[in-house]
Amino acid sequence: KNYIVTAVLPHTPESETFGHFLTRFWNWENSPYLKEKRVVGQDIHRRYVEIMKSRVNNYWIPYLGKRELGTITRKDIKKRMQQLALFPQAVPIRKKDKNGKFLKKEMMLSAETINQIVRAALCPLKWAYHNGYTENNCFSGIIYCKVVPKKRQILSMQEANEIFKMHWENESYKLANLTAMCTGMRSGEIQALQLQDLGRDRIFVRHNWARTDGLKLPKNGSCREIKIPSELMFKLLRQSDKNPYGKEPTNFLFYGHTQNTPCQARHWNEALHSILQQAKIENWQDVTFHSWRHFFTARMADCVNQRKLCLVTGHKSLDILEHYAAHESEEILTELGNASSSLFLPIIKNATEYE
Repeated sequence: KNYIVTAVLPHTPESETFGHFLTRFWNWENSPYLKEKRVVGQDIHRRYVEIMKSRVNNYWIPYLGKRELGTITRKDIKKRMQQLALFPQAVPIRKKDKNGKFLKKEMMLSAETINQIVRAALCPLKWAYHNGYTENNCFSGIIYCKVVPKKRQILSMQEANEIFKMHWENESYKLANLTAMCTGMRSGEIQALQLQDLGRDRIFVRHNWARTDGLKLPKNGSCREIKIPSELMFKLLRQSDKNPYGKEPTNFLFYGHTQNTPCQARHWNEALHSILQQAKIENWQDVTFHSWRHFFTARMADCVNQRKLCLVTGHKSLDILEHYAAHESEEILTELGNASSSLFLPIIKNATEYE
């Protein structure tokens, strides 16, 4: 007679509160979901788990946390998603109150943030459905917010040449930016560079540094080599000579406050912004340290084909790359190294060091 729409039996998996389930699901040590992923060899960054935990704590638990897991429906998810999209939300900011708690500010959320918040709930609900914790399919048919990617701002060759001719307050930060420009490496890959990763004429990209995980494999799970001009290698070796922790092969090239941690990438970004302002570059706020990766890819694409370029950048959008790399790696590396030298060597030579 439709007197009862849904029912949850006590002391069953679906009677667990939604808030408790979400907290347990995004627990790095005890999550059954993460344990399953580790068993099958799938990797997930601890930083990502922490972000998801923050999303559910801020946007799901206060709203639906006291409801039983088995009562959560697709209608609940859609309603919450509409609230996130239509109304300002209390967003934590960097400032803290006198008790050390982060302050919150009312603001509209971006489409990308809303989608991430929704995924922080849908991923657990999908797992719960497939593992018998709930009979409700809450994840199918959800339409995500349209995300319009912000156009990447990259410098011109002339602008890049100008800023590297200028005096930077910290030569190490300048060299990190120069390395990113000449190699297209990710910031975490440059942070992870150890003294043993410098070859005679190339850099061996063996690791990526993650703030909460430490050293990990590069993003796509495989190591790669990048040939660089001898002038850049000379500067990197000069940097290694300054390492206060000695010449251990596993010491970080861009060392931090302790021997076991590298320099924080935000310092490189802040130094870049400072020099861009001094150079009076328009829209300098839209240029970030990661922009060097786009700068490198855009410039090199004019000189070599996409398949060969993927060998250096670490992108694996072309399946054929895996087939050819084993046979042509040294020849391609040489071609890429020559192209890199012809493009960036004038800038490297102009990047005067100020002692």
